[in-house]
Amino acid sequence: MFSTLRTIRLITPKCYHPSKSIHQQLRFATSYSGRSPVNETTIIQNTNFGDQANINETGFILKQKNKTTLYIDHICPPKSSKWDYKQFIAPLIYPTTVEGITKYVEDLTSSYQNVEIIPVPRDGGAFVTFQMPAATTAKLYNKSLIYNLNEKLSKKHRFLLRLGIFPVNGVPWVEDMGRYASHTLKVKFEGEELSQESLYAMFRRYGKISDISIPKPGDMERVALVTFWTSRSAICARHCLTGADIGGTIVHIHYKKRVNDHWLPSLLRDHPRIAIPLLLAFAAGIAVLIFDPIRSWFIQEKIKGELDWSKHFMFKEIWKGWITTRNKVKGLLNYQEKDDVDWELWGEIDDLMEERKNKAKDVKIWLEENVNSMIVVQGPAGSGKRNLVSNLILEDRDNVLYIDCENIIKSRKDYQLIQNFAHEIGYFPVFSFLSSISSFVDLFVKSLTGQNAGLTETKEGQIQSMLTLSLGAIRDLSLTNYHHLLSSSEDFYMKEEDFLQQNPECKPVIVIDRYQASRKKNQNNAFIYKSLAEWAANLVQLNIAHVIFITDDIGSIQELITALPTSPLKRVVLSDASPNAANVFVNHALAKFPEFQNEKIQEELSTYTPLLGGRMRDLQMFVRRMKSGDSPKEAYDGLTQQAVEQLSQVFLTTKKDYGFNISHAWQIIKLLSIKPEINYEDVFLLPMFKAQSYQILQSMENAELVRLIRVDGVVTKIVPAKPVFESAFKMMVNDPVIYRAVEKECLLGKIEFETNRIRKFIEELNKFKEVPEPKLFKERLQYLSGKIEGGSKVIAECEKEMLKLKDHK
Repeated sequence: MFSTLRTIRLITPKCYHPSKSIHQQLRFATSYSGRSPVNETTIIQNTNFGDQANINETGFILKQKNKTTLYIDHICPPKSSKWDYKQFIAPLIYPTTVEGITKYVEDLTSSYQNVEIIPVPRDGGAFVTFQMPAATTAKLYNKSLIYNLNEKLSKKHRFLLRLGIFPVNGVPWVEDMGRYASHTLKVKFEGEELSQESLYAMFRRYGKISDISIPKPGDMERVALVTFWTSRSAICARHCLTGADIGGTIVHIHYKKRVNDHWLPSLLRDHPRIAIPLLLAFAAGIAVLIFDPIRSWFIQEKIKGELDWSKHFMFKEIWKGWITTRNKVKGLLNYQEKDDVDWELWGEIDDLMEERKNKAKDVKIWLEENVNSMIVVQGPAGSGKRNLVSNLILEDRDNVLYIDCENIIKSRKDYQLIQNFAHEIGYFPVFSFLSSISSFVDLFVKSLTGQNAGLTETKEGQIQSMLTLSLGAIRDLSLTNYHHLLSSSEDFYMKEEDFLQQNPECKPVIVIDRYQASRKKNQNNAFIYKSLAEWAANLVQLNIAHVIFITDDIGSIQELITALPTSPLKRVVLSDASPNAANVFVNHALAKFPEFQNEKIQEELSTYTPLLGGRMRDLQMFVRRMKSGDSPKEAYDGLTQQAVEQLSQVFLTTKKDYGFNISHAWQIIKLLSIKPEINYEDVFLLPMFKAQSYQILQSMENAELVRLIRVDGVVTKIVPAKPVFESAFKMMVNDPVIYRAVEKECLLGKIEFETNRIRKFIEELNKFKEVPEPKLFKERLQYLSGKIEGGSKVIAECEKEMLKLKDHK
């Protein structure tokens, strides 16, 4: 074919026109030389030298005098793209393969002979060529075929598809180049161009036309555009009219390539500042609708524990047998018992457990009274607060949620904080990794649009979102029985608030353990404590849950009071065990060791065990030292020395702001080294304690240096935070090295304090110089002068004491 083109150009050089297409030049050249025009038919016929020339090889259905061709449309849905979803669904209902379409058309044309079927699965149709009788014309025979086939189609049931049958007027081009149908057809003219009226008359029979556009003067491409309302009409028009001769003009029809001009891409392209935030907000809304109900369900399941296999009866029995077997094997192998059995030992001490049971009874009564207040279980570390709550108060209760603040606040990274917090409250699923991705997306949107998309959410915001969702989940859980009664009984008209007030057992119990808002207020994730306090206050005010805080941090009480100022706190304070209980614990722990059963060791134990008090952790350390080979005296001295090192490093040498300074701490230590307890009146009269005596002492209590004894909420006495501190204070005061170092810092602190006071008094005195009659303020002037004189004497005494420190032994 290409050699022919070159020959024509050489023979007829005057016929070459650059503005005309190659196809038009071929036809003009052949007509100039007196030959037949070059078209699809002549190409196929002239290049046929015995090889295949059928539709499968050439792609064209040539016209024959004794045959006519019809196009049957909509046998199956046409494909609009390579990944059109209809091509995966249509085979379930319609014939979509070549074999299926062929079988369907064969059934439709079974009454005719010599029928050739050419399926077009991509466009959902098929060409059917019939043999015409000798005594008829194509026009009459096509009318007869269409009528008979439509009659037969009316008797066949088609699912949503209505077939169409059209006669083929041109030379159909069945190409397989992956060109998919569109609503718009490109019409090229070989000959004179047709008008809009002519095009409308030619194409309207195949469907409703949306628009017709003819080429304008000066257009590079001389094509007309015909746009149908449906792609089905465009498919029929293209297959039936391409290659047709209309009044001497041959039309060539092709699909116009689809242009994705959907409103959403256009909006994103033209208005990104508006579209991107809206799209992100829409995605967030869809995520909330999908995931929030799932998360609420998981939070409720975390509280109810119905899916917790560890609470199943069978598991408990298996676990109980395993513990018994393990203990027997350890006893045979003489393995050392771990600390987890110590709490079982505490339960065997009658007088200690009697006190614990009385406090547990009080808390149970508070829960049954259903007063809208938070319950605080307070006590020093190692006093058994968690054991009291879980084993004595809430042992038989199912709807309990335990939140361990220490597991949350220890997280180093933001995504770990989100994961740990979600795990504690049962919030699932949580996509913590999206926080880092969203920051990049937010940065991209800001660089693109010039404004923040608001996609990045702070860790505080994410925690607050979790707590807000859990608030609704807890409310729904507490009202489960209420909604059941409301739907099952027509005579039930009680309000939600009244139902919860009369049925406190329906409300879940939220236990917030290791709450240390004051002690750890300077940590990065300390906001967790405030968020939990406000969340707990909302739960109590809405009367949808009981809340129990477990803390050994006295300063945290103020944070809870601030969160819920309208309701009083219910407090349970666990003190140390009695001396008798401590003796029982130590003797039981050492009962398996014969070397501790002699009379001398027992006398030492009865002497030093009461000095440790009833603090479980101190007793455990005392027992471990003895098991490692120390005598009771050596073990006690070792614990005392360890306490001295702790106090020296934490309170007397570091620069950390505890709310009090070295001078404050050392004055209290010296007083407590003389007697085991001091009155509050003896402290607030000290010069450095006059301004903020209670705040300073409370800071010392928060730092576990002292413990304040309160009577009806009023501080009356001050004692060491631990019983072992009593000996540690005496050792620090009697140690010359520690005494000289700390006393010097204390004296310098006093000098600085008095110097600042004197400076303020002098500034006030200077103001009286401008007073016309200073005699009127004689008493005030005498007072200021006396204070200056007294402060100067204190400074002088401190300087004398600093000189004496060199000789202190």
